[in-house]
Amino acid sequence: MVYAKEENKKNVKISLKKVVLLLFLSIFVSVLIGFLITQFLIRPYLSKISSTKYSYSLKMPQLNYYLVKIGEYDNEKDAAYNLNLLIMKGIYGESIKSNDKYILSVGYFIDKDEANNLSLKLNKSGIISSVVINNGPIFEISYEENSKDDVKTALDNINSFYNNLSHLTELSYKIAFGIASEKDIDETELYFKKYSEVPYNIRSDNNLKKIVESTMAINGHILNNFKDIKTSFELNDGNAYGLTQKLFIDSISEYYSKMSSLK
Repeated sequence: MVYAKEENKKNVKISLKKVVLLLFLSIFVSVLIGFLITQFLIRPYLSKISSTKYSYSLKMPQLNYYLVKIGEYDNEKDAAYNLNLLIMKGIYGESIKSNDKYILSVGYFIDKDEANNLSLKLNKSGIISSVVINNGPIFEISYEENSKDDVKTALDNINSFYNNLSHLTELSYKIAFGIASEKDIDETELYFKKYSEVPYNIRSDNNLKKIVESTMAINGHILNNFKDIKTSFELNDGNAYGLTQKLFIDSISEYYSKMSSLK
């Protein structure tokens, strides 16, 4: 009888140990399962959400322009030789690479009529030329969902920038035809000064901020060059047209470079 009681106590102790062990195992398994779910399901999901922070995209306006072409060459040497012939005649020109060709151009204009008129003038003087359009690349820039209100600001910025560039090529056209005045130069410069004073405020989105900062930087570079244009025009040294042309195409190239660096 005493032996039976002892045996029962022993069994009770064993049962309690089993319960405790099972309880511990169940807690351990629950924690382990929770850890595995966090590591392999929840964390990757959160990471995916984080990586898709930029879930909206904006197609930037194309900055197109017309160029007056007088030659197209297979190699750089031929293009350079013909460019030197132009310079010897006192005509501004530039050789630019387009795909696998070297294009010899004597003018860049946003207005097609201006390009056509210069081409016609050259043709009458015996320099055969043609007008071709250069379609700028289409940049698609990502932006954050909460930055939708800033998109209009960025687009307004680009459109104003492009409009100012058209005034620059208009000035260049007037210089080429000998109808420019100091007032024209001052008025063109004023467009860029006013642009630099506009408070294009972007609240948070990094890409949209960079768009504005980039165009502002290019605008500042253009303003810094107006002194040289004025000096050349006053001296009548024949370089004012080339200065405005180079300023335009360099600004376009810089814009393309900055926009292509954004994601």
